[in-house]
Amino acid sequence: MPKKFVIQHKLPDIALNRFHYIVNFINAHPLKPVDLLLVIDNGTVDNDLFYGNNSGSFFTVPIDACFLEETTAFTHFYPTPFSHSNAPDFFAVSNQKIKGGRFFQSNHFGFDIFNTLFFYISRYEEYFAFPSQNGQAGWLAEDQHFLVKNNLHEFPVVDQLLAAFFEIISNKKIEQKSTYSISHDVDILTRFTPNYKFFRSLAATIIKRKSWSQFWNSLNYYKKMILQKEKDPYDYFDILLQRGNEWEGKHIFMMTGGETTYDNKYKIDDPRAKELIQTAIDRGYSIGLHSSYNAGFKAGCFKEEKERLESVIGQTIVNNRQHWLRWSWKITPYLLESNAITSDSTMAYSQHLGFRCGTGFPYKMYDFKNNKAFSWTEYPMTMMESSAIHQARKTGEDLTYLIKIFILKNKKNTHLMLNFHNSNFDPLLNTGQALRYFYEKELYALCY
Repeated sequence: MPKKFVIQHKLPDIALNRFHYIVNFINAHPLKPVDLLLVIDNGTVDNDLFYGNNSGSFFTVPIDACFLEETTAFTHFYPTPFSHSNAPDFFAVSNQKIKGGRFFQSNHFGFDIFNTLFFYISRYEEYFAFPSQNGQAGWLAEDQHFLVKNNLHEFPVVDQLLAAFFEIISNKKIEQKSTYSISHDVDILTRFTPNYKFFRSLAATIIKRKSWSQFWNSLNYYKKMILQKEKDPYDYFDILLQRGNEWEGKHIFMMTGGETTYDNKYKIDDPRAKELIQTAIDRGYSIGLHSSYNAGFKAGCFKEEKERLESVIGQTIVNNRQHWLRWSWKITPYLLESNAITSDSTMAYSQHLGFRCGTGFPYKMYDFKNNKAFSWTEYPMTMMESSAIHQARKTGEDLTYLIKIFILKNKKNTHLMLNFHNSNFDPLLNTGQALRYFYEKELYALCY
């Protein structure tokens, strides 16, 4: 039986749903000691932690509660550093400037931990973002995200904060090896077949890349394909779908439709797509829906695409990831609920490596409309190779170096959902060659 850690508080009724949500999140967090259970109980004389600017021999967390109480957008979010021995600085988040200092001293925590946690994992800043702040993907532009603006996105700030919190209240060292899942989005099945794709690709090589050397390389490669000496450049699936069982989860997301130029790159009933799906199933992968560019905004599209995938594989689809990470906070999560989706993996950055939700661990996201947790679970995606490609182009750093450093500095107390697209392993491109070497020779050793 876990020991009850009793929390008493002085919160107004308007904040109680969100406070209970945060305590439930903390209790479900994988870093929490198994013999500890946080309980909210204002009716008992026992008290282990008081939430409300009080003092005493028990632990105390001061109240800010702006995100627990408010339901409106704020113009600014203020980061305030708090130092902690043998740990990174922790950043309180508020809608007003507060005084920094020690994270914990004389039984007192320096800032409102619960309020800050809610800000991160509920995606408060995204849900209440002003329309002018939204980018092409349909949600808050990445350069406007609190974590990105303050250069905190490459660390699991929520997991780090809770590890320190658990160490203090349990007097136990919290240090676990990070765990890993792997996933693949199949946006495009082939590069050169049928024949018109080959000629279109050649034209793009000259027009966009202005590279005659790539033109001749592509032409020679295509000749080898005709002679069956090479596979299509995007056909990397035999290696991509690793046979091993080391990963905590293995997922592949398939597209089945769409109504824009970003979609419809292959047909889900194409024999090659069916063969790929069967190979993935045989190797222990779960099959998920990579819903199209507009499907997260249109109930009919989402339902139709899900049903089409189910008809092809003969299984109920419960996993989802939005194409281009397109997401409407007022629409998309409710489409997941109404279509019996139990897990989503869209919460990621498209231009950066990092923890969009502050945590790498799966959890229930918050439904602001109904003031409760959603029924489905979010599996945050923390490392996508296409994000690393964007980041490398912007910074001039080596692509695989960026990925390696990111993995190495998050080797404990979090979970990394890794994602790789088959189309980015194109051997005719330098990035594809580098990714092939990294994926085949280095990735496993970095993680295990």
